Amino acid sequence: MSNTKAKTTTATETAKEAAADVTKEFETMISANRKTLQDAFKSGAEAAEKAILSGTEAFKTSYEKAVKDSKEQVEKAAKTFGENKFFDNESAEPFVKAGTAAAEKGEKINAELIEFGTTRVSEYFTATRSVLDADDFQKAVEVQTEYARNSIETYVSEAGKINAMVIDATKTLMEPFGAQYAANMDKFLNRA
Repeated sequence: MSNTKAKTTTATETAKEAAADVTKEFETMISANRKTLQDAFKSGAEAAEKAILSGTEAFKTSYEKAVKDSKEQVEKAAKTFGENKFFDNESAEPFVKAGTAAAEKGEKINAELIEFGTTRVSEYFTATRSVLDADDFQKAVEVQTEYARNSIETYVSEAGKINAMVIDATKTLMEPFGAQYAANMDKFLNRA
């Protein structure tokens, strides 16, 4: 039995030594090539960040143009309907006001979402660079932990902000219909 125990102890010690050797070789390899790896990751991160930010700017420009063109088309359609003698301007006015408000509020909400996304991407790449520049593993973990904590706080804050914007938009969209409803009720009650 002591022979089996000795073999087990020897095997365990050999496995521990092998693991330590592998760890040491890995650490040596990483420390020797650290600068090259950091430069490669930084270069890749910078290229990705430029590509994403460039794409975001192109999207913003296209989006703003689409919103502007849509507004112009809605104004033209409203004007065309208003000139038609069979069109009831009084009844349609709340829909036109609500449509205009929806476009304006939607534009603000979308602009906020685009800005939030752009900021998050930028902060991600900043955190990535900081992790790569970290002197040791502990510092890299601290940077990553701080980034994760800030990200969660920012997401919660942004969700609250977007929620408030949506509630405001909903209220604004309903206002023209409330006034029209009250006016129609007055007409109905005066006829009765």
